[in-house]
Amino acid sequence: MTITEIISTPGEILKEEFLAPLGISQYRLAQAVGKPQSAISDIIHNRRTITPEMARLLGEALGTSTEFWLTLQASYQAKTIDSDDRPPIASLIQN
Repeated sequence: MTITEIISTPGEILKEEFLAPLGISQYRLAQAVGKPQSAISDIIHNRRTITPEMARLLGEALGTSTEFWLTLQASYQAKTIDSDDRPPIASLIQN
C-alpha cells in the first residue's frame, strides 16, 4: 500500500464529505460556482488541483473558508511529494 492510497485527495473529500451527504451533484456545484462541470470532475478525480480562486468559490458555495480548501490541497501535495525525483539539496544553514 502506498501513501497515496491512504491519503484522501481534496477531490475525494469534496465528493464524500460535501457533495454526497448534501445530495449535491457535480453539475449543480459547477453551476453554483460558474465553472464547467469538467473542472469539478477533474478535481474529484485528482486531475486538477484546487487553485485559490476555486478554493474561494467552493468555500462560498459550501459554507467553508477559502483556507479550508487551500490547506487540504497543500497538505495533500506535501504528503505526496516524491523526494526520489529531485536531486540532493545541500543545506545552506549550518546548525
